[in-house]
Amino acid sequence: MLVLCGCDSAFHEPVDAERVVIEYWHQPLVKLVPGLERQTTEVGDFERYLAKQFMARHPEVVVRTQCLNWEDLTRKVPITVLGGRPPDVLMDYVGRTSGYWYQGILEPLDQLLHGQRQDFRDQFLSDALLPDRDGRQRLHSVPLCGWVQLLAVNRAIWDRQGLGHLLPTREDPTWTFSQFEAALEAVAIPGKFWPLGMQVASEQGDYRVLQFFWAYGAEIYHDRDYSRTTINSPQGVAALEWLVRAHCRGWIQRNVATAGNSLNDMFWRGTIGCLPSGLALRRSYEVALRDKKVTADVDQDGVVDFDLMFTLPPTRDGVVPRLPYGTNGITVFRQQDPTKRHLVFEFVRFLSQTSVISQYARAANQLGSRKSAGSPFADQPDVRRVCGLAAECKPADMGATSPHYYDLRKRLPPQLQFAFLGLKTPAEALADFEMEAKRVLSSSFK
Repeated sequence: MLVLCGCDSAFHEPVDAERVVIEYWHQPLVKLVPGLERQTTEVGDFERYLAKQFMARHPEVVVRTQCLNWEDLTRKVPITVLGGRPPDVLMDYVGRTSGYWYQGILEPLDQLLHGQRQDFRDQFLSDALLPDRDGRQRLHSVPLCGWVQLLAVNRAIWDRQGLGHLLPTREDPTWTFSQFEAALEAVAIPGKFWPLGMQVASEQGDYRVLQFFWAYGAEIYHDRDYSRTTINSPQGVAALEWLVRAHCRGWIQRNVATAGNSLNDMFWRGTIGCLPSGLALRRSYEVALRDKKVTADVDQDGVVDFDLMFTLPPTRDGVVPRLPYGTNGITVFRQQDPTKRHLVFEFVRFLSQTSVISQYARAANQLGSRKSAGSPFADQPDVRRVCGLAAECKPADMGATSPHYYDLRKRLPPQLQFAFLGLKTPAEALADFEMEAKRVLSSSFK
């Protein structure tokens, strides 16, 4: 058994030598799971709950769970891989776990979906299928749940100033780009209120800024060709020029180059009015509301002004709308002992059953990977409407299945920082990123 005090810390009780120990590391994905609110007040509680359920069925097993914060998912796991002691099971974003597949240290998991593949949503399966050394597509991760990026708007910012007519409606949550610009211009207050939240401090959340590249018709990769990047294009330069101008005009907050996880707090406080985000933000909003962190007050009357609405992100006229999907899945590191391998696979089978996926989807306010898990938005007609519109958009290719995804991903933010800080022109920043990308890619594609 395991007692865990907060994310990324653990205490292990002594284990009977005859029992099989499974180390399960995971994202800080959910808390306050519907129906289990009292048992899941903190991140990591739900995974411990699931571990106990599995151990009750398999008394020969001890599952030790460890909740890693977002930063340690990119630091601690690679260190354990280098040391030859990774966890047995890892739940994380497929853009990170794909790198372990290309290192040849993950188990293929196709057998876990035998007879059930049709129940999994195509947009999540496509990110989990990767080529093996013979070129065959293999399942490197069992999809759990995921998100599609939208635009989160606190429409109370505009409504309280009599400017609500500048925004889309819940019945038609779409923008023209000129409408979006007019809405930003109308409420911006230099040095005090920035209508659009953005961050390029790190690669975490890079899809927020990349959404505006897709809005201009730019692509990071074209037609799944991962031998070259294509963001350094006329469309890409135009997109970055727009972002830099928006920053100079006071539409984007001034700490864009250094802001990280504080972006949501700025949203709750009412210092920014909208930000690209997944639907999980609604769950974060409910928690922030409970914790009295939502303090936006437009007219300073002591009453909180917050009305969360989701829309499709704006897209330039003539550009085909593209939205990024992010898939969280469960991977298994190579197992030498066949008995333990069987039990690890049974644990992953348990975690990926419909009922568990449904719980994750509802708690995270994300889309469940299984169709049989139903919709977590049954009581949210506005969200169902915008999700329906999102399903009609083409998926944006972030390169999550590329062997060099993370290495390239972390090289773009510094160039964007230079552009926002005025140290490079947008054209120079993207040209320099392209040069770095060519150096990285030349090691594999010759």
